[in-house]
Amino acid sequence: MSSTVSPRTPTVRARWRRPSLQTLRQLVQLGVVGFVVFVAGRHLVLGETAASAEAFCPFGGLETLYSYLTGGRTINHTHLSNLALFLAVAVTTIFARGAFCGWICPLGTIQEWTYAFSRWLQRRIPPLGRAMNALRKSLNPRSARGSATGPTLGQRIDHGLSYGRYLVLAWIIGGTITYGSMVFRDYDPWSALLSLAELQLSVGTAVLAVSLIASLFVERAWCRYACPLGATISLMGRLSPLHIERVESACTSCGLCTQRCPMGIDVARADAITDLSCITCLRCVNECPRPDAIDLRLAVPGIHSAAAPTPTSGD
Repeated sequence: MSSTVSPRTPTVRARWRRPSLQTLRQLVQLGVVGFVVFVAGRHLVLGETAASAEAFCPFGGLETLYSYLTGGRTINHTHLSNLALFLAVAVTTIFARGAFCGWICPLGTIQEWTYAFSRWLQRRIPPLGRAMNALRKSLNPRSARGSATGPTLGQRIDHGLSYGRYLVLAWIIGGTITYGSMVFRDYDPWSALLSLAELQLSVGTAVLAVSLIASLFVERAWCRYACPLGATISLMGRLSPLHIERVESACTSCGLCTQRCPMGIDVARADAITDLSCITCLRCVNECPRPDAIDLRLAVPGIHSAAAPTPTSGD
């Protein structure tokens, strides 16, 4: 006698699969940060004989792309490795949208850790938790929903600031082409973070400090409001056939997916999550109590969307 399982009932495999997906993401993030620390430490000890961690920054490839295509050379502080990595990120983005931001980017990982530390601290100091929660709700659109009178102040601020990263990207591309140098390097929080090991301070150090302080209140604040690489990836990601899709008939409207989104996307009110700020971290998929309500889908033109494979245990 065989039994049937309702498609809306989480199976043992589904309950195992989804948490393990986030575990895998966290292991990848930890591995990338560990690699960067190793490379930076080796460069600090061996000097110019060892590659700098900047040589592994894909955004340097975009910054030097115009110079390389028009003059066959890279600008200062960039290498051919930057171009190769930018190409790899571009290909990854075409197939997996913002997965580089959600799974690999070390600065994004550090912001996640900063926000997690903030929440840990708030749970242990109730007065601080209440004050921080009130401030976060006033600014964060995922905590403060629009009312009948229109968007809240927090939503307006978030929406306006979200264009900042495209302005930064336009300034960098224009300045790099005009001056033939990395106009962003002195302001780059990632470059500043690497320079801290050498006790070097710059304007970028202040930008880094502001970004990490902001990440205590708004998760991935730099990613959401100022990251030029994230802006580039979001634009290229429009070409990707992969997206997260919510099935309304299977959704219980619990809102957990929206609450867990680090980029403040209102997942619970969308059918296809094609928002430019999506980093494909899959935390919304992981949080959903209904495995059939939200998942990755392929949407190739002319073909019905099909569920994309996700890691499962071996049989």
